[in-house]
Amino acid sequence: MKRHAKTLLKVAISLGLILFLLSRIDVHALADNLARANPWWLAATVILFALSILLRAWRWRVLTDARGMGVSFWQLARWYYIGTFFNKLLPTGFGGDVAKSVYLARETGDAGGAVGTVALDRFLGILVLLGIGAAAAPFSQARISIWVQLFVLAAFFAALAGFWVLRQKSWMRWLHRQALALLPGAISHRIEGMASLRSLYFALQDYDKRTLARAIAVSFIFNLSWILINITAGLALGVQASLLDYLIFTPLVSLALLIPSIGGIGVRELSYVGLFTQIGVPAETAFAMSIVIYLATVVSGLIGGVLLLF
Repeated sequence: MKRHAKTLLKVAISLGLILFLLSRIDVHALADNLARANPWWLAATVILFALSILLRAWRWRVLTDARGMGVSFWQLARWYYIGTFFNKLLPTGFGGDVAKSVYLARETGDAGGAVGTVALDRFLGILVLLGIGAAAAPFSQARISIWVQLFVLAAFFAALAGFWVLRQKSWMRWLHRQALALLPGAISHRIEGMASLRSLYFALQDYDKRTLARAIAVSFIFNLSWILINITAGLALGVQASLLDYLIFTPLVSLALLIPSIGGIGVRELSYVGLFTQIGVPAETAFAMSIVIYLATVVSGLIGGVLLLF
């Protein structure tokens, strides 16, 4: 019942945001933007996204190899594509991260390690992407809201602080005691039950600095490809945006996609419209850009669906 409630909430968020946006844009102009999209840049966006999954699998392998799990790169890549299938094409609470954790746990017999590698893989991706955005924010053009720039900086330093604190056993023990002493029992119990946070904590304790540095380096390469994917999607629709715009906006879109929804639908579209209209991009074009990105994720999800059959 609880899982069904979460699924219904995701559906409500996605449907509500899409209806909200459609009520405020010219649907005919949106369709015209999509019809006039450059097919070559569309194809480049789809292909680059599909290939970027391999970079994610590479980052994941750095973490699994450090634990001695002995799983091949291509097996991890297969599970990553299947995870994309669950994330993008199924209206269920059984997300891609859960699918990857289950596959890895069954293969290795290390359930805790499997969940930890998946949680850390996701966290490092967000941390590095926010770092890229934070580095670009001080050089941003004046047309981007100062609040957007400050939010990117604040999000990065919050993630960096969280990364450091989770690596400190003594600090975590102190924070744990304080939470139990100061917070209401229901909230403390809720924090105790956050499996993903607990898994991330243990994962960060398990890996040495050299392994984390390698994973961060691979994550940097992947996130450059993710920014390039956004650029090609913009080029497909004639979006006039600078590299700095993409460096700042892409992390915010990725951060927004953590909001519960069905395959990011609604949240993604609202993010692109809210951000790119700040630099003069028509709302209909920004909406179309989000659809192009979603198309690329769906194709990768379909690849995962085919791999799931075999």
